[in-house]
This record gives sequence, C-alpha cells and structure tokens, in this order.
Amino acid sequence: MKKFLRFRRLSDHPSSTYADFMKEQILALESTDDLHTVRDKIARAQAGRLVVIWSALEQPLRRRLDLVLMKRWAAMAGAELAIVSTDGEIRRLAHRTGISCYPNLTASALAGLSTRFSPVQRENSYQRIRRSPSLLQPGRRSRPIPPALRIGLFSAAILSIAVVFLLLLPSARVHVKFPSRKLESSVAIDPSMCDKVALQLSISDRRATTGRILAPTAYAEGAVILTNTSSRLLNLSAGLRVASENGIVFETRDGLILLPGKSLSASVRAVAPGPSANLAPGGVNRVLGPLALSLKATNPKGMSGGAEAWRNSVSAADQDALRSGLSSRVRTEAFTGFLNLIYENRVLVEDSLHIAFDPQDAPDFPVNTPADSIGMTMHAAASMKACPSEGIPFLAEQSLAAQLQPGEILLHENLLWRLTENPEGGVDLAASGMAAMVSDRNAMALALRLQTPVRAASILVNRFHAVAVPAVELRPAWIPWLPLFPFQIEILAAAD
Repeated sequence: MKKFLRFRRLSDHPSSTYADFMKEQILALESTDDLHTVRDKIARAQAGRLVVIWSALEQPLRRRLDLVLMKRWAAMAGAELAIVSTDGEIRRLAHRTGISCYPNLTASALAGLSTRFSPVQRENSYQRIRRSPSLLQPGRRSRPIPPALRIGLFSAAILSIAVVFLLLLPSARVHVKFPSRKLESSVAIDPSMCDKVALQLSISDRRATTGRILAPTAYAEGAVILTNTSSRLLNLSAGLRVASENGIVFETRDGLILLPGKSLSASVRAVAPGPSANLAPGGVNRVLGPLALSLKATNPKGMSGGAEAWRNSVSAADQDALRSGLSSRVRTEAFTGFLNLIYENRVLVEDSLHIAFDPQDAPDFPVNTPADSIGMTMHAAASMKACPSEGIPFLAEQSLAAQLQPGEILLHENLLWRLTENPEGGVDLAASGMAAMVSDRNAMALALRLQTPVRAASILVNRFHAVAVPAVELRPAWIPWLPLFPFQIEILAAAD
C-alpha cells in the first residue's frame, strides 16, 4: 500500500479554528494488500482526512464488511475516510456503507472543502487547487524521454548484444592428424611401495556327464533250500549269506528257525545287481560265515531278474573339464574381488595374481561311475599386489617424454600404462603412447581465425603438415567462418 501526504493552503479561510495548513493523507490500495495491512496503515495515520485510492474490487478485499471495518478504524483514529475509485461495484458498496466515494482526487479535494467553507471560499480554494496541480498529485511527473533518444538507446542495446554474440559465443573444434610414431618404456617401481592383498574363495559347479557305460540295473532273486546238519536248533536271522562256486553272493530276506536235521526254503536276493547273478539250478552250493559247518544250501530252481542297461557315466574328460572351468572361475572372481577390495587411490599389479588350490578337492564321483551329472567344490587362496596410483601417470609420461625427438610432442589421449610383475618378483611400470610432429597450437589457432572451414583445412595441410584433411566443427553450425579470438578455437591433435 502506497501512502502520500498532501497539504492544502487555506489562507483565504476567515476562521481561526483551522490551521494555515490542513494535512490530508492519501492511501493507494494495491492487489497484494489485505485487511490487516489496511488496518495497520489506518491506525498509523496522522491526518484528519484519509483518502483511499481503490482501482478495482478484487481479492483479498471485496466484501461490504471490509468497508465497514475500514470506516470504523478511521473513526477510531480520528480521521475522515473517503474513497476515490471509478469501479462501479466499489462505489455501490461505499454508498451502502456510508463512505464518501469520488471518481478522482479533484472531486475528493473539493468535497473536503465543501464541508468547512462558504461558497465563495470554496470557489477561491478551487481556483488555487487548479493553479497548483502538485497539491493533488503524490509527486511531480518527470519529463518524458524524447522518441529519438528512446530509439537510439534501444538500437545501441541491440547492437551491443549482437556484438557480444558474434565475438564470444561462436567456437570451433578442429581435429587434426599429424605424422606419429609409437613409444614404449618400462620403469621399475620401488617394491616397498606395494603391498599384498589376500582372498579366500570357495566355488562350486555341476555339469552333465558325457560318458556311457553298460551298468547293472536290477538284482537277481530266487529261493534256496537250507538244511540243518547240526544237532541243535538254529535261529537264523535275515541277511544270512550264501554263495556260488564263482563267488556270487546272495542274502536271505527273512529270518527262520531250523530244527536239527530239517530243511526249509528261504527267499534270497543277490547282493550286487546285474545279469551275472542269474544262476542255473544248483548254482548256490555253500553258506558263508560261522554257520558254514552247520548248514547246507542249494537252489532247486534258477536265479533270475538280474539286468543291465546303458547309462550316462563319469568320464575322465568330464572331470578335467569340471576342474578347468572351476579354475578359470576362481581366477576371474579373485581378480574381480581384488578390484572391489582395494581403495580408489591404489592400482593392482596385473601379473601378480597367485592362486593356491586345495589338493584334497575332487569330483563327487570317480571315473566310470553311472551318473547323470558330476559336481565339485573348489577351495583356493588368492593373493595379489597393489601399489599406490598417485604419481604413476606422471612417471609414465616422463618415461615416454624422454624418448621424444625435437619437434615432437606426446599425445596424452593415447597414453597407456599398467603395472606388471617381473620374474624377480619386482614391479615394473609399462607405458606406451604416440609421439607426433605437431606445431604450436597457439600458432595454428592464430592462423585459422576468421577463416572458412575449407580454407582452414588447407592451411593446416600446407603450412602445418597435417597428414589428412582436418575436420572442422563450428558451433553454431550456421556460422560461415571460425571465431575471431584464438582461445575459442580448440585444436585436437591425433596420431596418424
């Protein structure tokens, strides 16, 4: 809310009850003023008459209650409240509230005089107000800027922006290839700078078998006659073993009690599967164990049911492939684990990876075992050297720069280095890079400024001995020539 103080000289007023000056305060409402702001301004008013300039009825002041409160606060401050507005809604609300409302400040000033002076005095005051417009305005207006000066200032601003755009914004990037040769070097690193990092790994794997074998699949079964040749009662439990002449063993499946001199039939099953246990009648002829002297056994009928079939089996190639795959995985995961283990300011020595495998690790099945898959768990202890990376790139660059010939420069974008372990257990820095016969970049930038891309390429080939037609990138692309200032031209040298 803006505030203005206006004084009106009332020298022609005959009464001594009024001062030579009467102060009138003007309050201009803005769209951001609310009811609390208006109340504070009215409470701090120090004039006998408050004139509120109100352009339009909008939030947050738009209710009749707001005008009633404003009138009450002005009365509490001992001031007369008036509103100056051309908005019809504001004038209607002011009329309903009993607040004087005028279309402009002149009408408000005259209305203020009409309540205190006679018609002649009001006319004289009106003439003085008309002759002194500053009494009705917050401040004197400044003289307008002449149109020619405004156009000149606007043109100068546009011209300045165009000059800045043309001089500073354009840039260029030139890709140039020069004659080059490869450089290599090897420098020993102090081994005390490096330390050893260790890891324990345990990796499992399983894969399908590829061997084939004719394997037994069913057990031969039958019955034998057991005869008690002793003079005592025999209590025979299940699992009594009987055998043939060629060593094929059978076991009884049930227990029985055998009286002296008596014989009983017992069902038996071959201990080992396969068709070799399919015996003819009379094939079983002896009892195994401590009861061999008290019992006789024979099979009145043949044994049958033993069978075999082709099955997958473990081969030596399967075991070798399993060990080789696990060993490769151990090395890969060990190197990855070391990369995650070391700090950012350290680098691994590539050839220093050492792995010790547990000699007791073996596949879960031996060779020629019927199985569809074979598995193994491999345990290993891995160690690797790590050295601090600080200063190593600089050392690699120095070792290559010592091999430069006059007129050559080292191309940093082609610089490569790595740490390796030598046969004696020490650490070497192996560096490689490219050296090119490149002229001074500043001289090239000075020669290329304000040149077209075609002309710039020709200058680089003929004057600076570029081995191929350079590629010139302009930003923005629609600019037909390179920038004026050399620092806006970036020369990127590469090896041929």
